[in-house]
Amino acid sequence: MECNEEQHAVVSVINSLAGRFPGRARTDIEDAVCEEYSAFNSGSVRTMVPVLVERAAIQRLQGGRV
Repeated sequence: MECNEEQHAVVSVINSLAGRFPGRARTDIEDAVCEEYSAFNSGSVRTMVPVLVERAAIQRLQGGRV
């Protein structure tokens, strides 16, 4: 996955989570996604990064972890 495709996928994750968590501020969602994205940023295999970021951000937004 190229960087531009990955960035587009991460923006899609943010938009999806904004719809899933309408009571949360968009900045909270963006922060959660960006923090989770940075945790996966050093890996060499990039294909699954957006999916992993989305799952981790969902857990964070549901209060599963900080």
